[in-house]
Amino acid sequence: MDSSDTPTSALPSNSALIWRAWLPLLSLGVVLCGGVSCESTSSSSPAPLAATGPVRSNTLSAGDVVSIGFPATAELNQSQKIRLDGKISLPMVGEVSAAGKSPLGLQEELVVKYKEFLQDPKVIVSLINSAAVVYVNGEVLSPGKVVLDRPMTVYEVVMESGGFSQVANAKKVILTRQEGGKLARRELDMKSGTDSASIYVKPFDTITVSQSWF
Repeated sequence: MDSSDTPTSALPSNSALIWRAWLPLLSLGVVLCGGVSCESTSSSSPAPLAATGPVRSNTLSAGDVVSIGFPATAELNQSQKIRLDGKISLPMVGEVSAAGKSPLGLQEELVVKYKEFLQDPKVIVSLINSAAVVYVNGEVLSPGKVVLDRPMTVYEVVMESGGFSQVANAKKVILTRQEGGKLARRELDMKSGTDSASIYVKPFDTITVSQSWF
């Protein structure tokens, strides 16, 4: 039979040719995905952040400035910045480890140490300036650093930063922190109030308040 006599219905249509060309590629995709969604996930993407309870933010650390007062011996009163090695140096007793202790814990330790030197060894230790901070950026009135001088929730930190701006999206507040050497994050809905009361920050967390899109 002459080629001109070949029935039109016997010839593959353009759609069929295209389908045949793509079929091997589609099959390869199924094999590579193994039947599992091939949605791209970056290894550097932050991990989910778990909820945290109140943090003992009054625990002393390097860089904190403490006041050491002696009610009965005022000439010994002083303030000191805790050194990088976590210690302070005091008259009579010398080097004292301060980092990792609460002001009250350090105070009780100094009372014991000064019993040998003072008739009235009463000591009062207070935190003047904390090196622990939380960073706040995005749609707040006063972005920057907030000193974590007490256990604080995300909402309290936002309020310390002046509160939400007029274009803030309170339903999308991102809390980011380093956990085990990795970046972890959690998206909070602070408009409902649920997350506001249950999520506490840790030193050096970052809070980002998103902008509303109208």
